[in-house]
Amino acid sequence: MSDMFLEIIELDDGQIALRRADSDDEPIMRISFSDSVREQLEEECIDVAKVMLTAGIHMISDLNGKAIDADNGVSEIESDDADPQPRVIH
Repeated sequence: MSDMFLEIIELDDGQIALRRADSDDEPIMRISFSDSVREQLEEECIDVAKVMLTAGIHMISDLNGKAIDADNGVSEIESDDADPQPRVIH
């Protein structure tokens, strides 16, 4: 498996995004901060986004590892298409 190089960019609309460094395709992940949070964080906004994106990358890596390690080749990651409501995370 070849290495995938990623880059963090700021989009024209102010969102901070993660994308493949060798592509101009749609970003893999995006982070949006409200105007009030941007004002509060000032220059630290990028640093907060980096931490959030890094956590997302680690989580995806862990989930992919679980899917590969599942018994009999069955993935532990399942989608519930029957419930189109967004998940509420507390």
